[in-house]
Amino acid sequence: MAARRVKVVAAAAGAAVVVAALAGFGVVHLDTVSSSRARSAAPSTPVRTAASPAASIPVPSSTPEPETSLAPVLDAMGQPATSRPTEIAGKVASAGQVKGARISAAVMSARTGKLLYDHGANTALIPASVTKLLTTSAALKLLGPQHRFRTSVVDASTTSHGKTVNRIDLVGGGDPYLTVTREKATAPGQASLEALAAATAKQLKSAKTTRVRLGYDASLFPGPAWNPTWPSNYTTVVTRTSALWANEGRLYGSEGPRQSDPAKSAADEFAALLRKRGIRITSVAPAKAPAKAEEVAGIDSLPLSTIVEKLLMASDNDAAEVIARQVAIADGKPGTISDAMNAIKKVLSMLGAWAPGTKIYDGSGLSRSGRIPAETLVKVLRLGIAGDQPAIAPVFTGLPVAGVEGSLHYRFDESRAEVGLGLVRAKTGTLSGVHSLAGYSYTRDGELLIFAFVVNGAKNDYSAVVWLDRVTAAVASCGCTH
Repeated sequence: MAARRVKVVAAAAGAAVVVAALAGFGVVHLDTVSSSRARSAAPSTPVRTAASPAASIPVPSSTPEPETSLAPVLDAMGQPATSRPTEIAGKVASAGQVKGARISAAVMSARTGKLLYDHGANTALIPASVTKLLTTSAALKLLGPQHRFRTSVVDASTTSHGKTVNRIDLVGGGDPYLTVTREKATAPGQASLEALAAATAKQLKSAKTTRVRLGYDASLFPGPAWNPTWPSNYTTVVTRTSALWANEGRLYGSEGPRQSDPAKSAADEFAALLRKRGIRITSVAPAKAPAKAEEVAGIDSLPLSTIVEKLLMASDNDAAEVIARQVAIADGKPGTISDAMNAIKKVLSMLGAWAPGTKIYDGSGLSRSGRIPAETLVKVLRLGIAGDQPAIAPVFTGLPVAGVEGSLHYRFDESRAEVGLGLVRAKTGTLSGVHSLAGYSYTRDGELLIFAFVVNGAKNDYSAVVWLDRVTAAVASCGCTH
């Protein structure tokens, strides 16, 4: 145990070096980390008054992140010589082999974009969770890193035959990390139904309204909520996708039972929070918010950059599916699964990162129907450091550090992989018979290399994981420019 603690401390120190360098640049799915972790008929009698404007929950003030790239720093470092392909190949070979496996592998120079190692790099295999790299890159490109998703409460009151029915609608804006209470938040500024309920109750009381019906509207994402390519036993690793949920529709943690109707569950929680604040809720029912209803209160999500980093760190299937739907919305299409997949392909093709053979069926990589070659993965990762796409940098900077955090916390502890501790940063991928790792590391010569290794059909799953740790550690330890 003492030896392991020393290794982790050293890894954390190495991670700090990598993070510091990147700060200067400005820039079932089993690898999930477990945790115990303006709208046409205005109402005749509006709930809020002109004297009481809609309440908007403030988010912490901050200086906008500069949209810079890694390229200037690469220049400042003197542009180290490009590693020799033969040397890279030797390092990969030193990691051994994976019996019975099909492998798609690529190692790329981050500075030049040149492939330095190619073993079936254009062979499209089942990718698993590295699919999230495509989803998040497309979202950042279309929406920008500072974009936020708004959950709102609108006035949907109606008057008929002289009788007014007071109704408010809780409208889902597709915030993947909306929580029920503030104490469930895991990041500063994370939105909660509790804060929204407090603001809503205050507005209702200022309008002398303490009795309302509650509707809830999750129509931003049309169905189906369950991806048809997922088997039914995935219900413990992913929630039915909804534009309105709280705590990601989870009952306990990242793995375990999920809410069957996350929008209704969120609305019930919101109703309970309003009742605690003196608002009588006479009914809770699904509704379609009027197109131009006035907002009573609203709360914004974390910025997309933070969402992406949280999503990648924990390999969050639920958040990934919501963000995929947001890509479709940003592309001007309905937020369906098919629209989302088409929009992601459209964006990455435009950026030159969609290699032939690439096919995706979801945003998380849970689907075994998807096929992604290593070539696509390294091209997508390089977008974050190419000077013309600075918005995508959070994908590059949000990857877990080997042996330190996220889905790589307990990896790289095999003796031949330890050299990668604190140096390798990568996105994992794990399904039965499918293992992948895509990320980057600096070599001993100071060159930044991007890599992707996808393994399908290994005779032993554990051996495939160990090989991925070994081979990426070998790349990280390369002194390959000589």
